[in-house]
Amino acid sequence: MVTFAFLLALSLIYTKAGREADRELRFPPVQPKAASAPNLEAGSSALAYEGGGHRPRIRLIRATVFPHQSTESDAVFEPSEAVITRAQAPKPGNKSSIPVAAPAPEQIIRTLKVTATGYTAGFESTGKRPNHPEYGITYSGVKVRRDKNAISTIAADPKVLPLGSILYVPGYGYAVVADTGSAIKGHKVDLYFATTRQVYKEWGKRTVEVQLIKHGSGKCTEAMLKNIGRAIRAYDTVPQEMLEELI
Repeated sequence: MVTFAFLLALSLIYTKAGREADRELRFPPVQPKAASAPNLEAGSSALAYEGGGHRPRIRLIRATVFPHQSTESDAVFEPSEAVITRAQAPKPGNKSSIPVAAPAPEQIIRTLKVTATGYTAGFESTGKRPNHPEYGITYSGVKVRRDKNAISTIAADPKVLPLGSILYVPGYGYAVVADTGSAIKGHKVDLYFATTRQVYKEWGKRTVEVQLIKHGSGKCTEAMLKNIGRAIRAYDTVPQEMLEELI
């Protein structure tokens, strides 16, 4: 038989446990600041707080039944960034693999829907092997390159996109038309990748809407690629001033 004394004792136990959980979450008040907590499991949240002169720590608060349970692990940000913040676990696939910014709307000359495939400098794509004197050399004379943080070279139909044209390809980044191909006709482009594995893993074959921001003059040079790449690394995009200089 359940007695009143038993219920009262049980209530006190639950109340004490609840207070312990509350006390566990009371950290020194600081100004909240947006921050992310890495490697969170789905359905978890986190509180970051200063740990008395030590490295900031992060406490993972998982949804559990009463009583409250938690685990701790080191945070990755510097002490100056230690703040109380609550963050949800990131959803898979949300993070972009392209670190550069898309062009401003006023920079876009036109948008073209194209079929985009990938190619390499290897024999399977060009029929040339590393010992060939023109291995890795595009039709324009520049070397092939793939740089997500700057500029990459691609092949296109020069009747549609002349050599030297600069585009933004969603999911690939900024690219310059530096090459041609016998199978690249009309609204088709071939994106350069360093390896066949990257072609299949990162791209495959897609229909995308590319954004033309500079109509090519029919030529592409190493100096041009170097200058554009330097600008993108500095600004995460191609400055309008540079596009005007290339006219």
